[in-house]
Amino acid sequence: MSSGKLTKRSSDMSREYDFPQPIRRVTLHPYRRYLSILLADDGSPDVLAAVDLLVDLPLYNCTVTVLSVVSQTEKKNVLFREASLEQTRQRLEQAELCARTMLKEGSAAEVILQVAEELSPHLVILGANGLHHALGVMLGGVVEKVVEQIHRPVLVFREPYRGLRNIGFFTDGSSHAEAAAEYLGKFPLPDGAKIHIVHVTPTLAMQPIDREALQQPKPNGNGKTKTGLLPDADQILRRATLILEKHELPTRAVLLQGDPCEQIRDYVSKVAIDLVVLGARGLSKGHTWQLGSLPRKLLHYCPCSTLIVKESLAVIHPN
Repeated sequence: MSSGKLTKRSSDMSREYDFPQPIRRVTLHPYRRYLSILLADDGSPDVLAAVDLLVDLPLYNCTVTVLSVVSQTEKKNVLFREASLEQTRQRLEQAELCARTMLKEGSAAEVILQVAEELSPHLVILGANGLHHALGVMLGGVVEKVVEQIHRPVLVFREPYRGLRNIGFFTDGSSHAEAAAEYLGKFPLPDGAKIHIVHVTPTLAMQPIDREALQQPKPNGNGKTKTGLLPDADQILRRATLILEKHELPTRAVLLQGDPCEQIRDYVSKVAIDLVVLGARGLSKGHTWQLGSLPRKLLHYCPCSTLIVKESLAVIHPN
């Protein structure tokens, strides 16, 4: 399925690896795995752009639940919200997606979390800025609270939507990062999407690569592979590449040097990344979600949409 040898290109601040690539998958038939999506519709431009994404994806066996929450102070806008929900439903059904709408009253964050717990969707979509279309009220705090507490993969979407050509998967080699890679590999991406697998190491950890040792690691006394800091970084990229390769996705592996948040933001802007994908830590001892400082920073400062996968689950299963 693949050919070629490991090659390496380097610069002062980054190294790029060309791992053997699989044959690209082509969507000749409808995507036949069931996918359940919860879309929190506040009428914002970000949510409208997220609908553009859903229409563009190869989703032919999918249910989209469109949820709108009306607070006590918004009761006079119920008719507007109903009309907005109906417009979204019609647009999704025109794209042959099964859509249903829900209009609930209460606190936006609490209702979204409650419905997500009841439906257990494979994906929850929120608008990044949370700009209420009717009242002009910023609901960024709602987005923060939902992302911190929700147990499902969550996509925080930013307008405009220009397609999914470049997807940045940023990995630290942890189990939750590898779970995010599995989720991404099974996600119904449009044809032509390319995955940029990126790992960032601190400046002091950047050391020259021993290419022969990298390709043929030697075991130490206890039978485990003995590697240095940079070979570990390369193995992180290799593991993520293998996970995505088995799903026949084209990838590009890049090793960056410096502060993770700054390097990721710079890379996103330089390469014109359309979607950032991250894994987040699971439950803490107190049974609360730990989002982590890097995902939290990127949610605030990343210029594109961000997908955060919080747990390993059978996210997209046969119907």
